[in-house]
Amino acid sequence: MNIKDKALNFQYQYSRIFTFGLNRKKFVCLPKSNSLYASNNSKNTFLALGFTLFSCLLFFSGFIEWYTNGTKITTGFIIVFFVVHPIVATIGLRQFLWLINGRQELRIENGKMTLTKKGTFLTKKQTFELEHVENVRNEIQENSLSTYDKTLRNIALNRKLLFSHIMGEIIFNYKGKKVKLFNDLTENQKAELITEINNLKEKPVANTVYN
Repeated sequence: MNIKDKALNFQYQYSRIFTFGLNRKKFVCLPKSNSLYASNNSKNTFLALGFTLFSCLLFFSGFIEWYTNGTKITTGFIIVFFVVHPIVATIGLRQFLWLINGRQELRIENGKMTLTKKGTFLTKKQTFELEHVENVRNEIQENSLSTYDKTLRNIALNRKLLFSHIMGEIIFNYKGKKVKLFNDLTENQKAELITEINNLKEKPVANTVYN
């Protein structure tokens, strides 16, 4: 291994620090003849957890500022500490709950695919007509990435976790839009889920409900 390769490998190993977090990795795939249920836990890192947890403290920033510094209550004080800060804290709490408790569920039945997020609040169920779900594919094969690209991917992970719930290990096209689902799957898990979805796309719609 030459000096350049050693340097790249060192950077890659260092970048893995940014990926450390609580181990919540869990994947479930339960196909039936005409339906499918799959679920996948949220991903997190200690950096993302720390940042979102710290942002939750903004709920109390107004009381802390008033109590410790005796700040005069003005209109500006109320807007900043009792309007803006609580909004930011609510966003942080929503993301923190997702990081420690979230999961995404996929159901296919009666020709419809539904994606549901659980474990936090202010989430919305997505529903898709299976016949319009196209090009279900692996987002990226990490094994095909160079060491440099893997390093950049690790470093960027926390930014993605701060602003989104779903990393998008699998993606598909739906009426001109790209839809992402699931986090942190192995290559075998990706292949399994993609195969099951495509198998159901090829079958005629039956009036079956997954229990």
